[in-house]
Amino acid sequence: METGEPVVIVEDLVKTYDGELVLDHIDLMVLRGESIGIAGPNGAGKSTLLKIIAGIEHPTSGRVEVRGRVGFVPQETLLLPWRTLRGNIMLAAKLRGIPAGEAKETVLWASKLLSLEEYLDKRPAQVSGGTRRKAQILMALVLKPDILLLDEPFTGLDQDTINALQEALLGLQRNHKLTMVTVSHMLDELMSISSKLYLLTHKPARIREMNLG
Repeated sequence: METGEPVVIVEDLVKTYDGELVLDHIDLMVLRGESIGIAGPNGAGKSTLLKIIAGIEHPTSGRVEVRGRVGFVPQETLLLPWRTLRGNIMLAAKLRGIPAGEAKETVLWASKLLSLEEYLDKRPAQVSGGTRRKAQILMALVLKPDILLLDEPFTGLDQDTINALQEALLGLQRNHKLTMVTVSHMLDELMSISSKLYLLTHKPARIREMNLG
C-alpha cells in the first residue's frame, strides 16, 4: 500500500443500543501513515467507534472498510496477573499464530522503544499503570499491525508517564510508518501525537474535523 492510500473508511455509520442512538451517520477516512486523534466527552461513543473499526462490534448500518491488519489496545487492562509481561506478550502472539522467533524480534525492538526492557520479566502487579499500558501496546505490536487503535491510552497516568508514552507513540509513527487512531477525552494529550484531530459529540452523536492550526 502506498502512503496516503485510505486504510480505514467509515461511511454513514449508525450504531444503536436498545434503540438508543450512539453514533449518528459518522463518516471518517484515515490514510496510511496518519496519526488520527478522536476527542470527545465520556459517553460520546469514542470507544464504540474504535471497537467497530477493530471488528469487535458491528454497526447497525453503514459501511466500514479496514485495509490491513489491526492491533487494538483497549482501555481496560487485559494482562493475566500470573504471567510476566513477556509471558503475556508471547501468549498473545501464540494465540494469533505469530511464530515465536518473529514475536521475540518484535519484543526486542519494541521494548527498547517503549522503555520496557527492564520490566518484561515482572508480573503486572509489580509495575506501574503506565508500564502495564505500554505492555498492552507491545501485545498489539507483536501482531505486526498496519493500523494501531488505542482506546484512552493516557487515562489514569501521571504527566511524566504521559509524556514518555507520547514520545514512544510518536517514535512508532515516525520510524515504523504505523497508522494510528487514538481516542481520548484528554484533548491536549491527543494534539501532541495527532496529524489530524476530530471531535465526536454526543446528542447529536456527530464527528467533525478540528483545526490544529
